Amino acid sequence: MLQYSARRLIMLLPILFFVLLITFTLGFYGPGDPLTTFFGDDAFMADDPELINRLRRLHGLDRPFWIQFGDYITGYFKGDLGNSIIEKRPVLDMIKSGAPISAQLGLAATIVLIVVGIPLGVLCAVRQNTWIDYWIISFSISLRSIPVFVLAPLLLIILVLKLGVLKKTPIGWEGIFSQKVIIPVLLMAAGPMLGIVRMARAGVLEVIGQNYVRTARAKGMGERMVISRHIVKNSMTPVMTTLGLTMSGLITGALFVELIFGIPGIAGLGIWAFKRRDYPVILATTAMGSFLIIVANLLVDLGYGLLDPRVRYE
Repeated sequence: MLQYSARRLIMLLPILFFVLLITFTLGFYGPGDPLTTFFGDDAFMADDPELINRLRRLHGLDRPFWIQFGDYITGYFKGDLGNSIIEKRPVLDMIKSGAPISAQLGLAATIVLIVVGIPLGVLCAVRQNTWIDYWIISFSISLRSIPVFVLAPLLLIILVLKLGVLKKTPIGWEGIFSQKVIIPVLLMAAGPMLGIVRMARAGVLEVIGQNYVRTARAKGMGERMVISRHIVKNSMTPVMTTLGLTMSGLITGALFVELIFGIPGIAGLGIWAFKRRDYPVILATTAMGSFLIIVANLLVDLGYGLLDPRVRYE
């Protein structure tokens, strides 16, 4: 397993290289640059091309593509992500301020998916083609179909105004254990819930008719023990795959949630950088998203061995 993990981590380097190359190419050859975008609303600056050119030379934006990209890659693999062209701050500091917040929200939403989604999927399979099965699937489809910007005010009205469960309007960030994170976490978990429920349901239905399950029941083992010990464990492989990809997406893709509730996470930083063509920040956020997806896939592959002892890593 250690050799397999080491090989997968080594493969991360060329993948990150090509991700950075593609992102840098799109930014370099795309229309505009950070300076013209930044001074676009300033009539004096925008009408002074000589000043813009001097600033472009100062930041090295006038150099050829491969020289700029080579300098960036050299610094990147040394741990230097460069400085933000707009904010004049180290990009690493900007990432450090937003990434932990998005990571906490993503992990909290993942826990909700595990604690709620998997049991609901198992219940659907055990009660297949009953009203419980139909109701859970229909409710999950409804959550998946409602956009975040519609579901967010609905939860605010229900939990804050009607039921009074939450005493504070969830705007801003006060830590993962604050009441303010309840609605954002529920919103982040609502969309992927359908996928987890359906994967858990399909996995259990595939296993529930196996010979070893019938043998366990024939020996007099209780139904709860059969489900927990023999059915659930052996049916979680497809759930692990879905959950791994979902977790990486939750950490980096909670754009609407962070914008609606004023959470200073990594998604908002990425959108800010794209609007202003701040290349170093765009590259850093894109590379972080790619890294999380690769690591999530690695964790999923390693998790297969824990669920199924027959899996071998070569």
